[in-house]
Amino acid sequence: MKSATYVLFFFFSCAFCYAQSPATDTTIYDVAETLPYPLMVSCDPARHPTWTIDSIRRCAESQLLSILSNNIRYPVEATEANIQGIVVTSFIVEVDGKMSNFKLLKDIGGGCGPEALRVLKAFDEAGLRWQPAQMNEKPVRMRQSLPLRFRLQESLPYYIGEQNDTIYTSVDSLPTFRGGMDSLARFVINRLDYPAAFLDSCKTGVVEMSILIRPDGTISVDNQLDFNNLGFDFQWQAIRLANRTAGMWTPAFYGDKPVATTLPLRVVFKSDKRGCAAANQRFDKAILLANEGAELQEKDETDAAIAKWTEALKLQPDNTEIIYYRGTAYLNQNKRDEACKDYNRIKELIGVTWFEPVRRLFCGW
Repeated sequence: MKSATYVLFFFFSCAFCYAQSPATDTTIYDVAETLPYPLMVSCDPARHPTWTIDSIRRCAESQLLSILSNNIRYPVEATEANIQGIVVTSFIVEVDGKMSNFKLLKDIGGGCGPEALRVLKAFDEAGLRWQPAQMNEKPVRMRQSLPLRFRLQESLPYYIGEQNDTIYTSVDSLPTFRGGMDSLARFVINRLDYPAAFLDSCKTGVVEMSILIRPDGTISVDNQLDFNNLGFDFQWQAIRLANRTAGMWTPAFYGDKPVATTLPLRVVFKSDKRGCAAANQRFDKAILLANEGAELQEKDETDAAIAKWTEALKLQPDNTEIIYYRGTAYLNQNKRDEACKDYNRIKELIGVTWFEPVRRLFCGW
């Protein structure tokens, strides 16, 4: 299987356009006394008082390139036709920091050119802004050129985990639980222990784990998300349940050999105390509404999906999974303020988020 890697870099042409009067200057410069750079919170001069402007610019450009490379999708047509090469785009950094006049200077076909333009426009619409170029200490419009290299390479079907496990991301057959998925569901329901000290708290929520299933059937929890911030006791019980499944898995296979891979495992905590019936009902209704929202979003009915998630959050206001769904929908609608309100709420509830690079890019620290 092939995957794409992207090498991005900035260059600036050397032609110079002379300015009109400062009050009416609409000249598009190709060079300037002070070059523009993307505004990245982590590269803010206020955070790095000893850095030079060149250091700030290099930091910002490096971060932008990394983010762009993670958001570009190598077109299927180009992959199938083995198309590789450099696409050159250009745009103007306006005096207000926005990007405009997107152009394709060089295309290699296979949909690579339009994809390069798509991701640039998407980031501008999502709120990415630039420190504009300056001439005579005044902001001016300047043309930027951005070459983007599309390169195919053979991708490995695995990666090396933190504990030096060879973890396969592409397998011929997935791991199976003894007795099938229905058996796994019954195992989770019957063997998950609600923390005794919290039975009267009526806490409800979901803990999602990524479990690593090795060739010999041993397992470990590779990652964990406590969407409702239930706390350590609940997280520990979730891990304890996952560990109880050791020896009950048939491992994944790649070719004719068993290999290690990961699978998601979600567990739901609801107290069976009599006084918790109302809390459990609110939780169940919120999850039902959230699922309805997800179905609407799949149909591109974003406003209706957001309405469902908002209704769900009235019942479960601290459910970070639902908050994330709504925030991402807002971001896709270019409603940055609403998206950041949701994203920052997640950080407030659980600390460092699972999507921290995206949150920092659009919402700051």
